[in-house]
Amino acid sequence: MLRVRKRVPAPSSGPVKVDARTERWRDHRAKVRNEIVDAAFRAIDRCGPEVSLREIAAEAGTGKPKIYRHFNDKADLFGAIGKRLRDMLIAAIFPGIDFATESTREVIRHSVAEYVDLVDEHPNVLRFILRGRFPEPAESTTRGLNEGREITMAMAQLFNNELRGTELDSAALELAAAATFGSASAATDWWLGSDPDSPRRMPSQVFVAHLTTIMLGTIQGTADLLGIDLDPDLPVRRATPRSAPVT
Repeated sequence: MLRVRKRVPAPSSGPVKVDARTERWRDHRAKVRNEIVDAAFRAIDRCGPEVSLREIAAEAGTGKPKIYRHFNDKADLFGAIGKRLRDMLIAAIFPGIDFATESTREVIRHSVAEYVDLVDEHPNVLRFILRGRFPEPAESTTRGLNEGREITMAMAQLFNNELRGTELDSAALELAAAATFGSASAATDWWLGSDPDSPRRMPSQVFVAHLTTIMLGTIQGTADLLGIDLDPDLPVRRATPRSAPVT
C-alpha cells in the first residue's frame, strides 16, 4: 500500500507574528494595574497606613475580586506601590544631577530635598511602605523596601562611574547603599511620627539639612576607607584615588 508522507513545512526565519489580541490584553492589564495603584495612593493618603484592600477597591470603583485578577496577592500590590514611589523619586532626582559642576554635598542635598518633598506630599504612603501594613508584612515590606535600596544602589553606582581612575569594591558600594537607605528610612519614620495626625518632629528644611549631613557622613566615610579623596564641596568628578588605597 502506498503511504503518503506529510510534508513538514520548514521553520520560518521571518519575524514572529504577534497576536494583536494578546498585545491589547497586555496593554489593558498594565493600564488597569496603574489605575489601581493610583487609587491605592489616594486611599492611603486619605485613610492612612492602616488602609484595607476593601477601601482601595472602593477608591478604584471596583471590587476586591477585580484587584486579585490584576495582582497575584496583596504583596504584589504592595510591591507595585513601592515601585511607583521609586519611579517618582527617580524622575525627581536623577535628571537634575550634574556631577561635572555639582559638589557631593549639593548632589546629596538635592536628592534629599526631592525625597523629603515626596514624603511631605504622601506621608501616609511612606508610613505604609516603611511599616508593611498588609497582612503579609515580611514579604510585602521586603518588596517595598527593596525599591528604595535600588535607588541608593543606583546613586552609589553613579558616584562610582564618575570617580575616574577607580574601580570601587562592589561589596563596599552595596554596604554604603544599604547604610544610607537604612538611615533615611529610620529618620523618615522618626520625622513623620507614629500617627497620621502626628506633627512633624522638625521643619522640613531642618530635616533636609540633618539628613543630608547623615548621608554625607556615610559617603565620605566609605570614600575614606576606599582611599578616595572626596572633598564634599568640590565637583564629584574632581575626586581622586590616593596612591595607597585602604583594603
